[in-house]
Amino acid sequence: MGFTWGVRFWLRLVREILASVIDVSKRCWNGDIDPYIHVVDTVLEKPLSQTMLANSITYTPGTVSIDIDVQGKKIYVGTIAPRGRGDIIPMEPHVEGWLGK
Repeated sequence: MGFTWGVRFWLRLVREILASVIDVSKRCWNGDIDPYIHVVDTVLEKPLSQTMLANSITYTPGTVSIDIDVQGKKIYVGTIAPRGRGDIIPMEPHVEGWLGK
């Protein structure tokens, strides 16, 4: 089960990176940039799972993980424009399935 979730994670991450490249390119071209810092709650409890999620956020252009509050289960994320929770951490179910909660 873990192997399948791992493959799904990496395939989805590549898709998210490509979509983010297009989005950031459009925003830079149009000047539609409004930097924002989000505090995102996560269901992940393990530090390894939270770190993997934070890294997947940073890998996608236009977002960067600033800090992780392990006990509070929060990730602080800087984005180039305000976004919804689902747009910031679409990888959470994949990390949960792969590494556990």
